[in-house]
Amino acid sequence: MEQRRFHRITYSAPGELVHHDIKYRCRLENVSLRGALISADECLMVPLHESCRLTVPLQPGGAPLTITVSVVHCFFSMIGVKFTGFSGDSEQRLFDLLKEKTTEPEKLLQEWDSLRKERADAGQEKTVIPEPALAIF
Repeated sequence: MEQRRFHRITYSAPGELVHHDIKYRCRLENVSLRGALISADECLMVPLHESCRLTVPLQPGGAPLTITVSVVHCFFSMIGVKFTGFSGDSEQRLFDLLKEKTTEPEKLLQEWDSLRKERADAGQEKTVIPEPALAIF
């Protein structure tokens, strides 16, 4: 049964996944506004529901996307994650990237508007990683 609320876009990019000071070189395989599929050349030893930091450079020399993720699926060298927090303007830059890559721009805009409405209903402006929390990783 399909549980995804957000459509995924095929987007391959290198990245780094950090879990308890263990760094994994990884590759983003596909991504949505709220999650991603990540692969690695090695076994990813991250238990379900654990929190990690995912960093994905978008442009050489530019600021990377920095996202706190929670593992929702794990199978040897592939994991599915949901996004739980964004550093700085990473969420906006992720949206801009998806806008550029999607073949369904109307659907993406509906999803983005849905997220904004959920936040407004919950009294939140956006999900942001407080800067001091980044130092914990």
